Amino acid sequence: MSNCRLCAGLLQGPGEAWNRPLLESKNFVVLPSLGALVEGWLLLVPKNHYICMGAIPDEFAVELQTIKGILCSALHQTYGEVCVFEHGPNRANLNIGCGVDHAHLHFLPLSFNLASAVSPFLPEEIFWSEANLEKCRDAYLHGSDYLYLEQPIGRGRIATHNSFGSQLFRRAIASQIGAINQFNWREFPQFQNVYATISTVQAWDGGMFSCITRHKAA
Repeated sequence: MSNCRLCAGLLQGPGEAWNRPLLESKNFVVLPSLGALVEGWLLLVPKNHYICMGAIPDEFAVELQTIKGILCSALHQTYGEVCVFEHGPNRANLNIGCGVDHAHLHFLPLSFNLASAVSPFLPEEIFWSEANLEKCRDAYLHGSDYLYLEQPIGRGRIATHNSFGSQLFRRAIASQIGAINQFNWREFPQFQNVYATISTVQAWDGGMFSCITRHKAA
């Protein structure tokens, strides 16, 4: 899609470091996250344009889960406890989309309880239910915006609402690490953490990536 920041970044060639895939499979790439509040923050992004992970076709499910498992294992070996989350808009130009209307699943090392940390930033009537990525698809098909959180890995939860704010998980993380005013990835790109993450991933043992391609440093 021509007006999509991630589509444009992937199509324009080498470009900025945060638009260069670190890992790649048939239908997905792994990118360093611009605005990484902590080192080790990665994004799993479909090559084709979808509004959220719930909109991705069922036939991609095995591939998605395989890469998810590899990333979680590698991050855990490197940093310790890992968290996965998504802000899942049902359509473009919503606050919950955080200005990036292309599906992207966040992976990052995190030692505190993100569900508790994000609670003050949510609408009062929010209800979390047990879920997996298939439930994200159900939410999307029913026209719902959602938040998806997996912490610890393998124990997912989902919440739906029609008026989520923007960058909610990022706000929660920023508040917990004492950088509450730095939650916005546009204003605070956190280049130091981005480049540290790139170096770390490029140094990972290639043996753990048997089903995906690791890109060499540019």
